[in-house]
Amino acid sequence: MDKAQIIKNYNLQKREIILIDNYIQKLKESNMKHNLVGPSTIDIAWDRHINDSLQLAEFILKKNSSIIDLGTGAGLPGLILSMIGYTNIVLIDSKIKKINFIKEFAIQQKIHIKTICSRVEKIKNQKFDFIICRAFAPLSKILDYSLFFTKKNTSLLFLKGRNVKKEIEDAKKNFRFCYDLFPSKSEGNGFVLKINKFTKL
Repeated sequence: MDKAQIIKNYNLQKREIILIDNYIQKLKESNMKHNLVGPSTIDIAWDRHINDSLQLAEFILKKNSSIIDLGTGAGLPGLILSMIGYTNIVLIDSKIKKINFIKEFAIQQKIHIKTICSRVEKIKNQKFDFIICRAFAPLSKILDYSLFFTKKNTSLLFLKGRNVKKEIEDAKKNFRFCYDLFPSKSEGNGFVLKINKFTKL
């Protein structure tokens, strides 16, 4: 999907478009040194990274919902959601170069965002309305991590690749859960996997 179509689909405002363009520019520059995303994805960043991240907004209707983004990398999808008005997102990554990239961008663009540089399993006593992640870990592992952050009505929203059905099969050996699967709006044959209420067997 091209930039114009994405802007139209999500009804992006002028400031949001400027923020996203600035983000892509910084990503291009930083990626030469730090390899934050696959180099081949940079030229198609509006679809591959922005569209992919923004589609989660359709599942999170309240912009003040508490959200944790596990293994956020270059801020995908959490930082992108913050650019369109989500105000209560925590971005976690264990790699300091990735957290520094996000912090620098947030300061430059005057975006308020909370980051934690840590391994996910070391974070305790924080519960969220939504747990999100993209290209982070196999589903079984993500569900293990999600146990730390889940309260009664927490929803899980994961951007997954084409092998998602195999991951679901594997996860069902250790967890009981109901799920919905939606084809991704970005190219690449991915999916949005939505899980509500899951328990470890």
